[in-house]
Amino acid sequence: MSVGLFETDTFKYDKDKEDVEDNSHDHSSHAHDHSSHSHDHSSHSHDHSSHSHDLINNIEGFTSVSYETFEPFSLRKFQYFLDNQISQNVFRAKGILWFMESERKHIFHLSGKRFSLDDEEWTKEKSNKIVLIGKNLDHQTIKNQLSSCRFSKD
Repeated sequence: MSVGLFETDTFKYDKDKEDVEDNSHDHSSHAHDHSSHSHDHSSHSHDHSSHSHDLINNIEGFTSVSYETFEPFSLRKFQYFLDNQISQNVFRAKGILWFMESERKHIFHLSGKRFSLDDEEWTKEKSNKIVLIGKNLDHQTIKNQLSSCRFSKD
């Protein structure tokens, strides 16, 4: 089951805010065999001085939060977390989830504003394991929010 996490019409891409020049090109439209000829790469060069990639500034603040529990989640509470609590700074998440309402293992993927939740049979001990990746994440808040997703009889 794939479900939208946020309204897509509220997300607008702004090319002017893109801070990294796109220098990529597609090789899928042509193919060539490198086994029958060689290339002399000493006769040409690529000048990368016209643009820069400040790698230090691009990776500062990026972090991941890991969470694990051997107690099942409530599907309703986890859905609330996704709909109302997850930080806008989370851009990727993956996990193996155990919901009290299901006998199956659920494989969770979040990318940007979309997520998928697939299911299969358990082959190992049941648990919840999830990793969230983003920028400037509040680790303790996220862990507390995920802890509140645990099933309770209330």
